[in-house]
Amino acid sequence: MTVTSIPPARTVPPRAPGVRALARLVARQHRTTAWILLALFLAFAGSLVWLHGALGDFIDTHRLLAGCDAVECDGSSAKLADFRSSYGDYLHIAGLLLEFLPALIAAFVAGPMVARELESGTYKVAWTQSASPMRWFAAKLALPAVVVLAGVSVLSALYTWCWRVVGDREGGDLLLPGQVWHQSFDMLGPAPVVLALAGVAVGALAGLLVKRTLPAMIVALAAVGVVSTATGALRQHLVTPVTTMSADMQGLLGNRTWWFERGMVGPNGGHIVEPDCGVGVSPAQCLVDHGASGWYTESHPYAHLWPMQWVQAGVVTVFALLLAAGALWWMRRTHR
Repeated sequence: MTVTSIPPARTVPPRAPGVRALARLVARQHRTTAWILLALFLAFAGSLVWLHGALGDFIDTHRLLAGCDAVECDGSSAKLADFRSSYGDYLHIAGLLLEFLPALIAAFVAGPMVARELESGTYKVAWTQSASPMRWFAAKLALPAVVVLAGVSVLSALYTWCWRVVGDREGGDLLLPGQVWHQSFDMLGPAPVVLALAGVAVGALAGLLVKRTLPAMIVALAAVGVVSTATGALRQHLVTPVTTMSADMQGLLGNRTWWFERGMVGPNGGHIVEPDCGVGVSPAQCLVDHGASGWYTESHPYAHLWPMQWVQAGVVTVFALLLAAGALWWMRRTHR
């Protein structure tokens, strides 16, 4: 009698979950927050659609721009006052929400998404289920990046659509002086989108380094503030400005042009920025005192808005990618 031996069944090791599976896990962890954010997103988007129609209808129905000259609009107009206090305020508040969105995103990613799990130790559950630390962290970084790219892009496009009702019209800056393009720069076009993506990278890195929820959120908020301040300081240099020469000192206000620097042309052709002329000294005498040949101003016209937007978008995108790469490198270095 021949006994046939049956080889033992081969055990196949469990397959490590990929980034997509981990991203679904992360989404389930934050599903309550996700539903709340979806509701807020739909409310915000719907209000911007309504605001676009309301702005245009009010301006056209009451012919507000007909009361504007090159300097100001008719301030005695009750309709203009109504427009500024109602629709203008709505536009301003919506822009502020969009401008501060990158900081809120950075704080959320830094605290609840990354630092809280590291602080409480719940990340160990994912790591013990064949998920490597790198894949876990990549999912933590990828999911908010995709959501932010899609959501903020829609909101930014809708806000820009609303803003253009006033901002694209000659004299529109006189209707809402606080909505001049260079003052609303971080609310328009790609600017809030790339700043929000930088917020995701900043938040992930802050959460990974600090590992405590509240301190990580504070660090992320401060870091986004630094990034926003730095981009604002460098903005005037993103595109070559227009230099205007004149014999008389010019003002720094006018239409939609961003006049950001004024001064004298010195004896050697160099620029003397905002020279100290002294009290009661006329501009002509100030020229003689400094041995200058004339005055200059540097400015960016409205036509520079979109070139500056895309240059800044490229710079901030590179910065965000470097931060994300740094976060991944640190994760690999500290959790092999």
